[in-house]
Amino acid sequence: MHNEEARSRVQTICLMILTTAAIGYAIYWLRPVLLPFVIAVFVVSGIAPVLETLQRRLGVDRLVAAGITFLLGLVIVVILGWTLWTSTIELREMAPAYRMRIQEIVNTIQDYIPERFVKGDLPDDETSITPTDKKIDLSLESLMTHGISELSGALLNLMMTSIVVLIYVFFLLLGATAPLGVTGTWNEIDLQIRNYLRLKTVISVITGAIFGLAIALFGLPMAMTFGLLAFLLNYIPNIGPLVATVLPIPLIILQPEAGIGWMVAAILVLSGIQFASGNIIEPKMMGESTDLHPVVVLLALMFWGMMWGIVGMFLATPITAGIKIVLGKIDATKSIAAILAGHWKPPAETTPKQVV
Repeated sequence: MHNEEARSRVQTICLMILTTAAIGYAIYWLRPVLLPFVIAVFVVSGIAPVLETLQRRLGVDRLVAAGITFLLGLVIVVILGWTLWTSTIELREMAPAYRMRIQEIVNTIQDYIPERFVKGDLPDDETSITPTDKKIDLSLESLMTHGISELSGALLNLMMTSIVVLIYVFFLLLGATAPLGVTGTWNEIDLQIRNYLRLKTVISVITGAIFGLAIALFGLPMAMTFGLLAFLLNYIPNIGPLVATVLPIPLIILQPEAGIGWMVAAILVLSGIQFASGNIIEPKMMGESTDLHPVVVLLALMFWGMMWGIVGMFLATPITAGIKIVLGKIDATKSIAAILAGHWKPPAETTPKQVV
């Protein structure tokens, strides 16, 4: 009897492992289709109250409200694309100044290198080889051109993906009779995702605006782009704010006629903004909105980043929070949901009652 129960339990565990592996492979293989759709689902979850407000206040039907929402989203995408493209042009115009700055840094480093390491052990009449300055200049030119072209390609890809997401959003808004579901578990997931997105968006907007304003006050280029990146990267817990802080540092170092004190002040101010946002403002406003252990959040970032790239890292926290809710509704997986929340405790040992 016990052998049959143990065998059945082992079979169940093996089937669960195989099913999880198959689902994981399907999620990875279908990422070109699933990724825009999942993004659209989260967007609809966030803007569904806006759609209902339009219907209630303006007295329009759902088709008109969905069309207005779609057009507003399209306008926002165009504005963001224009902002990023303007920053790319600004970076292209600043490229000569940055090349000169890099050349100055290279020359300064070469001044500190002993001459024997530069010329080698060649005789005096054989040291006039191809000038290194020309090689460095060509390398810098190639690096700047490649970087700008890569940035332009990324912006174009972002625009195309955004348009596909907007199409999904339009039809999801058109077909939904209530914000992403009506009752039960799905409604609970929708409510938690909506609360998370609302609070996270408010914090991200504040952080991005202050971050971009600080960059503009220091006179750095691409202030709007870095503010936008700070807004977007703030959706990635722990890692995103760190990346947003590091991104402007090359431009700070390469800023023409910038002194050491100015560089240190700029880096400290930008780091302080991200530190205050991530460690003071966000914990007070969000609290335990996702009910996930910090280690689980980091593991979710790595897993969904591996599956869906950078966009997967944006969606990792709300997706994992939804999975935890579903697991908590099933008796067989309640312990897994408790582990994800960090509330797991080993079962108490039972002692046989003593007979008096």
